[in-house]
Amino acid sequence: MAQAMRWRTGLAGGVAALLIACAGSGTVSPDQQRTSLVRQELEAFGQSLRTGNWSRVERFFSPANAAGVGELRDRMEERSRAERIVDLQFIVGRVLESDRLVNAQVRWNKSWVAPSGQPGRSSGTSEFVLEPHGQGYRILRITGDRLF
Repeated sequence: MAQAMRWRTGLAGGVAALLIACAGSGTVSPDQQRTSLVRQELEAFGQSLRTGNWSRVERFFSPANAAGVGELRDRMEERSRAERIVDLQFIVGRVLESDRLVNAQVRWNKSWVAPSGQPGRSSGTSEFVLEPHGQGYRILRITGDRLF
């Protein structure tokens, strides 16, 4: 009986060691790392948009996109008078890199509440062109369906 118990314990330990070794040896490709980082950046960008903190939103844009930032800010401020964002989700699809720029296809869903209390929803697909900046990315351009 003791021998059977040692055998089961040994077998369980061996299986556990094998699972840990397999999990620890998994490598993440550069494409997966880039996609993960783009997702993190866009989640933080979405959080800043939801809170309506413009100074936090601005930090996600490249200084090379000053005109685009001003246009987005004007549209955001106009829309904020008409709606309060309840939820904003970015679902990152395809992420491609070319000449140090990253192009991310992003599906977005937005929910809001109008001053009258009426809820609303919209969704769309946009292309975010990003440039590397420090440990993350900055937005150069957003094309496709408009968030605001």
